[in-house]
Amino acid sequence: MTMVFDIVHFNYTDRPIFDAFIDGKAGGTTSPYPATGGGSISGVALVSGPKKVTWRLDGPPGMPRNGHTVSAKNVPMLTGVPPDARYLGVHIYPDTTVELIPSRHYPRPTEKGVALAGKGV
Repeated sequence: MTMVFDIVHFNYTDRPIFDAFIDGKAGGTTSPYPATGGGSISGVALVSGPKKVTWRLDGPPGMPRNGHTVSAKNVPMLTGVPPDARYLGVHIYPDTTVELIPSRHYPRPTEKGVALAGKGV
């Protein structure tokens, strides 16, 4: 089943990220928490099921691994989507796991992400 979402990236790591993709789509950029989740990428068509989520590390010049691509160590699933869902929150956690949360309204940070942000997990 194909669904169309406005994608909102949430970054709970301690550095900015860019080229955040879901199955090669929605290449977003986001600052670290708390300056995250402020923009969306509209009209992204995704098929339900397992998703491949990747992003590239950013930061000040000389920061280790700048430009390196990171893949989610889990396999985020896009399933059980309510029929009226319009948004997809893509929550990127410091342990390189990702959670996909569809919603009717603009997504908010997760309690898990807020608790982990800045702790270097």
